[in-house]
Parts: sequence; structure tokens; C-alpha cells
Amino acid sequence: MDMVGEARLDASRSVVWDALNNPEVLKKSIPGCEELQKLSDTSYTAVVVSKVGPIKARFLGNVTLSEINAPSSYTLIGEGQGGMAGFAKAEIRVELEELDQSLTLLRYTVKANVGGKLAQLGSRLIDATARKNADDFFENFGRAVGGLDSKPAEGLDFSKYQQQALKTTPVHINQPSSLPSAGDAKLGYGIGATAHLFESTDPDVMDVWVDDKIKIWISDHIAVITFNRPKTKNAMTLGMWKAIPGILGALEQDPNVRTVILTGAGEDFSAGADISEFGKVRATDKQVWDYEVAVDACCDAIANISKPTIAVIRGFCLGGGAHLAMSCDFRYAASNSKFGIPAARLSIIYGVKGTQKLLNLVGLVHAKKILFGSQRFGAQEALQLGFIDHMAGAIEQDGRSSWSEKLLGKKKKVEQKLSDDPMVAARSFAKLLASNAPLSIAGAKYILNGVAMGRGALNSDLAEELIAAAGKSNDYQEGRKAFAEKREPKFQGN
Repeated sequence: MDMVGEARLDASRSVVWDALNNPEVLKKSIPGCEELQKLSDTSYTAVVVSKVGPIKARFLGNVTLSEINAPSSYTLIGEGQGGMAGFAKAEIRVELEELDQSLTLLRYTVKANVGGKLAQLGSRLIDATARKNADDFFENFGRAVGGLDSKPAEGLDFSKYQQQALKTTPVHINQPSSLPSAGDAKLGYGIGATAHLFESTDPDVMDVWVDDKIKIWISDHIAVITFNRPKTKNAMTLGMWKAIPGILGALEQDPNVRTVILTGAGEDFSAGADISEFGKVRATDKQVWDYEVAVDACCDAIANISKPTIAVIRGFCLGGGAHLAMSCDFRYAASNSKFGIPAARLSIIYGVKGTQKLLNLVGLVHAKKILFGSQRFGAQEALQLGFIDHMAGAIEQDGRSSWSEKLLGKKKKVEQKLSDDPMVAARSFAKLLASNAPLSIAGAKYILNGVAMGRGALNSDLAEELIAAAGKSNDYQEGRKAFAEKREPKFQGN
């Protein structure tokens, strides 16, 4: 079994590193851990009770640490014997990246195998249990580290909002939300995110949650949606296209969410549609039509949510992945990102809505070049074309000048290298957006998107209603009061 994942923790890297090497913290964090004793700086003994399907056993094991690079990374090797239940062995590579002074990204990869009765249960059940235990660990670990100000998206039944999210008009976010209680949803946790196992009549969507193909993590009023199929470069299955509208419909109704980030697990954003399943999901004319409807509904949901959306891109962003990114309000990319729309290589005509978004971003000539040529282009070219808004690792020049330099006609140039991780800048920008008035942003987004898309996309009457509602809102009064008092406003979205 191989597994990759990541979690963002609201604590400094040094604090997280110390916690990862603290036996008391680890004991509280590991699900079912009864004992954890430190033998040396690099070795522990452990007793863990674990249940996989019908098999429950007490595992006695040893844990060793190697390839230690404090405070950035180490490799953990664990071996456990569970008697008649069998054995388990895992090699886990843990890496910590400091996003800012109080935010740490923890990435890990797992290579594991089991034997005995456990091996007879099948890989699907074992993998699901491993994912559940991993997310339980990070939830417990976050509490133990302290300072983790996150709200997992539990209690949000995405299926309830599936149809609502397909509407082309925004939800009035100043109306009270009616979220279901946590008991209304069957929850299955993913790594550093929340996967939702809800009752669904659509087996494609249910498969997304069973296999943890999409994860959701909410902190600092920012929801991060992660496409979680790194082995396929996060290629989108039909179920994933279908699931996104329900996710965004739920986030639309969550007052705790002010900004939404879309990203991919591992090294890539998304290589587009999963072509390997086309023989099954696009085999007939009707299936081809239904598939395109699902893709458009997904991207419409991203474009139409009233809250700002940011695509954080690493690696491949191709075809349908490009449509996902273009549907967001902003695109922040790593310097190694690769873009392209290979429709002409597959005898596919890129959809009207995706083509319109591409045209709005890069202009007619460049849009033709991208669609006709089907060639890939890098982040630097994407930035020049206007396809992305921000490239991580770039050199930024500060043109601010002193009064004497202005007097002499000299312009000051100060070069500053931007972070190599696009998530750092994206989260900083998302926090800025989250601090502004939600009603203003929602109204501006609706009007701007409507004007840009054309073809009757803008309902002028609704635009006027949004403008009037914002002018009568409590947030408007708060904004005026804060301005007069020379302080930061505290907007509530009503």
C-alpha cells in the first residue's frame, strides 16, 4: 500500500518538529496507542490496538527514525506484530515546510505492507482504514500541538446542495444559512481534510468519498479543496466532476468560509479528465453528452460561488484541469507548472464556456494558438499571457522611490525573490480577501463575471438587488464606523 498526504498546521515549524519527536504528543495522537516508550533519540517501542474490518488486534512494535534533517524531515520505520492477526510494516517519510511564522505544511509518503489474516481482507478495506487512521492522527496531533485554529467541514452534507450549486445566480449570502447538524452526515476523515460519506444514489459520487479522491480543509476562513489522485496526476474522474458542485454548494452556505482554494495533492494540479475511464463513461452519445454536462456544471459551480476562488497550481494543469483553474477568480502557480489544452490531439472541441474563459484571459490570437497548437507552455509564458496572476519564485521589483530620488528623476528598484511555494502567496492573498466585506465581493464577482461572459449572463435586476442589499447591510454600517474610528472593520456577511 502506498499513500501520500499533507496537512497544514497553525503552528511554527519548530513547534511541529518538537511535537513529532515528543512521545507524549505522539501517544495522544496515534489512534489506539496504549503505550509509547522512548528508548533513545531515534527509537521507540509501542503498543497499539487497531481494528481493520472484523479483525481487532493488539500490535507490539518498534519505531526507528533515520535520515533526520532537523527541523525539516525524517524517515520513520515502524514494524508491529499482531499475533494471529498478522503483521504490519510501514516506512513513512515526513517533511515540514514553513509557510509562514505560524503555519507549517506537513507532507508525508507511506509505503506499507501487511501479512497474515490482515492481508486477506483486501487492499480496499485496508487502504480505507489506513486513511481513516491517518486523518485521526492529524486531528489529534493538531489538538496536541496547540494553536490549531481549524474547522473541519463536518456537518456539511454535500449531496443536499448538489442541485443548488448548479444555479447560475449566486446565493444571497446575507440570508441565514440552514446547515445540517453533524449527525446528518456520515463522516470519514481523509488526511488533513474531511471526506464526507453521505447517502447518495449516484455511485460515481459515492466512489469519490470511499476512495478519498477529494479532500476539504477549513482554517482561517479559507476552505482548501484538494484533488487527491497524485498517482494519476490528479486526473478527474466522472465522480469528481459530479461531486464538486455539492461541495461548493455547502461551502457557499457556510458563514465560516470566506475564500476557497483549489489545489492538487502531490506534484500536480490536475492533468485533466481521466481518459482511462472514457471507454466506460463516454461509450455512447448520451454518455458523452452527460459527461460534458457534468464538466460544465462543475466549472460553473466554481465560477458562480459568491466567494473568491484561487487555484494553487503545481506541475501539470492540462485540458480539464485548465478549465478548473480558469473557472477560479485567480491562479497562483509554481515556476515548474506546465499548462496546455490538448483537445486538438484527441479530436475533441473544447467547450464553449471553457473557451470563453480562455479568451477572456489571453485574448483571441493567443487563445487560437493554445487551442489549435495543443502545445504545452510554462509558468513564465502563462504569466506573460495573463493565464496566471502570480508565479512563485519570481523576482519582484519594488519601484517605490524616496523624495530625493523622485526629485532627481531616479526610480528605485529593489528586487525581492518570492516564495517558491505558490500556496504561501495564495493563503496570504486569501486572508486579505477574507478580511473584506463578503457582500461587496459577492456582488462585484457576479457583475464582473456576468459582463465578462456576455451572452446574457448578467441579470441586471439581480445586480441592482445585490447593490441595494449591500447598502442596507450591517457590514456597510460597520465599514463606515471602522473608517471613522480608523480601525480594521469586522465584517459578518450580513
